[in-house]
Amino acid sequence: MNINENSHEPLVERALIGFDLAAEHHLANCEPCQQERESVREALSLFGAAQREYANRPEIFWEQQAARIRAARNEQVKKSRIALSLTPGLAVLLLLGFALVTRGTKVSPAPTSINSAAAPAISDQELLMEVERAVQSDTPLSLEPATLMVEEDAGSMPMNSQNSSKELRTHEN
Repeated sequence: MNINENSHEPLVERALIGFDLAAEHHLANCEPCQQERESVREALSLFGAAQREYANRPEIFWEQQAARIRAARNEQVKKSRIALSLTPGLAVLLLLGFALVTRGTKVSPAPTSINSAAAPAISDQELLMEVERAVQSDTPLSLEPATLMVEEDAGSMPMNSQNSSKELRTHEN
């Protein structure tokens, strides 16, 4: 325990805050604690009196305070009403602006010629045969383009589970 620390201080605080039998018994028999309690009570009563006097203002002061609060609230309500009334108008103006911008900038695609080297000409009959092969094969839709490429390389033979030469895979360790 610190030498400078008052060992009686907790007892005085407990006696001031509420009724504590041990603290009251100590205060009844200890003169320094009684003096401490009286000085704390006096300081608290002086503080209370100062606060009451500070709050004791003339009636005109409180009327002015109330008027300032009402004026600030009315101004805030007026600003919010202005904002609420302008918001739909601004939204309509934005929509009209977007409509005018998109209507005025219609771009038609430029005609492009298909390079014959990039896309070989396929007759209708050949196209129908490729479609028929893709439909008859047991290939998932996502792999059909790859199947067509393999078929072209393998002499246009459709790949399906019946004529493919896949090895059976097992998961043995």
